[in-house]
Amino acid sequence: MTELSNQRFLVIGASGGLGSALVAALNEKGAEVIAIAKSGPFGLDITNEDARRQLSELVVAHDGVDGVIIASGLVGFGVHGTLNSAELAQLIDVDLVAPLQVLNDLVPHIREGGNITVITGAVVDFATLGMAAYTAAKAGLSASCAVLRRELRSRKISVLDARPPHTETGLATRPLYGQAPAMKEGLSPASVAERIIAGIEAGETEIPPALFS
Repeated sequence: MTELSNQRFLVIGASGGLGSALVAALNEKGAEVIAIAKSGPFGLDITNEDARRQLSELVVAHDGVDGVIIASGLVGFGVHGTLNSAELAQLIDVDLVAPLQVLNDLVPHIREGGNITVITGAVVDFATLGMAAYTAAKAGLSASCAVLRRELRSRKISVLDARPPHTETGLATRPLYGQAPAMKEGLSPASVAERIIAGIEAGETEIPPALFS
């Protein structure tokens, strides 16, 4: 069991519904949190190279971190063959390319015995119509976890792939493109965050959708 008290976590996407719940849950555990979002005290857009450099400098200035949580992302809804190519590229950049670039920059500054957590989602496990691009991005990020886990084994850094089902974060109400289909009520961000923090503490490697209910 990993003790989170007094550990330093970097949360990317900290202003979102799930990101803010994760920040609150970490604070309750006594962890120190560096909260990163597009706006706020540490306002950085991780798709921007200069912003990523600033983020690395910030982490170095804090003498490294014990954990990095990627909770940022965009969603889009639309059948392939109808999508705007620029919007599709933006979605892939935000949901896959930028997180991989950030992790590439920050891995050297994660302390031994630390943690990386990425929030991917149930789309990795279930084919969902109108979400091919979003699914591809999240599945790619999910697949990277298995490789990172092996690469970082010698430093005892755990890598957690969290795949929660639909959660009431409000993300679906502000898609990059398209319109969300009717969905049943999702899980609360607080309950999902609590489950993810428990997974970090337990050293779990993945939390599939069924384990969030």
